[in-house]
Amino acid sequence: MDDEDWILSGMQNAIDWESVGFQIVGAYSNGREAKEAILKNPPDAILTDIKMPIMDGISMVRELREAGLGNIEVAFLSGYDDFKLARASIRLGAVDYVLKPSAPEQIVEIFEKIKVRLDERKKREDEKRAAAELVQTGINVFKNAVFNSITDGNKMLYHRMMLLYSELVESERGKRFEVISIALEGTVEQLQPNIEDVRALQYLKETAMKIREKNQEEICLIRSHFSYSFVFTEYGEEKMEYLLEQWTKNVKKDTGRQLCLGRSEIYQDFSKIWDAYQESLESLFHLEMPFEVQKLYLTIGNDTALKAAIEDKDSQIILWSLKNLMLRIDREEEQYRRRLIERLIYGLSIFILQNGMPQQLVKALYEVLEDYGYEPVKERILTFVKAELLTDKEGKSKNVHLCQEVAKYISKNYANDITLNELAEKFYISPNYLGTLFKKNIGVGIKEYQTTIRLEQADALIAGGKFKLYQVAEMVGYPNYEYFRKIYCKYRGKNPSA
Repeated sequence: MDDEDWILSGMQNAIDWESVGFQIVGAYSNGREAKEAILKNPPDAILTDIKMPIMDGISMVRELREAGLGNIEVAFLSGYDDFKLARASIRLGAVDYVLKPSAPEQIVEIFEKIKVRLDERKKREDEKRAAAELVQTGINVFKNAVFNSITDGNKMLYHRMMLLYSELVESERGKRFEVISIALEGTVEQLQPNIEDVRALQYLKETAMKIREKNQEEICLIRSHFSYSFVFTEYGEEKMEYLLEQWTKNVKKDTGRQLCLGRSEIYQDFSKIWDAYQESLESLFHLEMPFEVQKLYLTIGNDTALKAAIEDKDSQIILWSLKNLMLRIDREEEQYRRRLIERLIYGLSIFILQNGMPQQLVKALYEVLEDYGYEPVKERILTFVKAELLTDKEGKSKNVHLCQEVAKYISKNYANDITLNELAEKFYISPNYLGTLFKKNIGVGIKEYQTTIRLEQADALIAGGKFKLYQVAEMVGYPNYEYFRKIYCKYRGKNPSA
């Protein structure tokens, strides 16, 4: 900026700006015009005369600083060797104060210093951003592991993680969060579903994922098959209410179904996330029952083994799954059994409809509930399943879906000690049979699959450079670093290296 045209032209044409590392984005003859342009499109650096009409250079820079543009580098030109002007320019953070007329070499020297300052600042900002991203990555890995322990109802693992990663828990202290769980009214009331309800569930899943993707910094999602729980962290109350209101309206408009919500209290201590999650589900589903019964209620309708068995039309596993679920219901107090069996029938009906079976089957299944006694209902469910579902026209089953569900479970819980017996119990199948099916359909054994997932996660954490190797080992499920090193070396052909 300069009010003398010959100087303004000389500053643009007498210097090879690109060789210094700059491009000219504007040239102006007064401070006001320059200020308006800079506010719209801030440059990295300014070379400006001090004495100009309408607005002088010092006033312009001062107003830019007050407007929040404190990072712009400034060099002042002046035809006056004035100590007061020089001092004022230094107070505004000027790189240099140059007397006119000045040789191009003087200007180049000043802007070479500016380029060094800009490069150093960019390097610091990049390092700071990278460090923040790594910290956030570590926090996200930790939170996902916590959420998995919550959905699995594994309190022991949850408390262990809170203890092991107390520093990460502490870093979240003071951040306000609330858990809101949502589900369709038909799911909450366990109403007889139809194909439109299945489509509505798919719509709910897709929109829940979109909300999560658009708000990754502020919203975490804890998923199950029929309900979704959102952890809103430092999310404005009005903003949250608007989001939920619009989502409820869209669900009603697009599916004709009503969305139900359950809310927790507001917390500022991440170690209370389990309590908040339970509060939201209790509010949503009106769960006035002990924790273990609640846990069974929430998982019984979402049983992945049963769903996979229906998809595979595997009669052995369908019956095995149902009998095991009913045995678990049998262990609970009589006052809770009716509601648990209703939840089972709702989930079974959804699985039937998702697999393209006729609505009449669901209607017939719900007629089973007309027998008011628990034992008659239980027996009629098994009779119905044997008569209506266990027909395999091909006479064989590939068990692909079951193995995929097992693989998903391992991928979610890779850091935990997972045994074949544990998986067999969870998916209602004999250990040897599961091991054989998994290797046949996935291509590797269960232990090798888990090791592969662990090492992939370890590579990502090591590449991030934030954690020490022993910390990475522990985060992916190897408390003993030496054992982790041996496994890593076996599969990667080299030692882990940060």
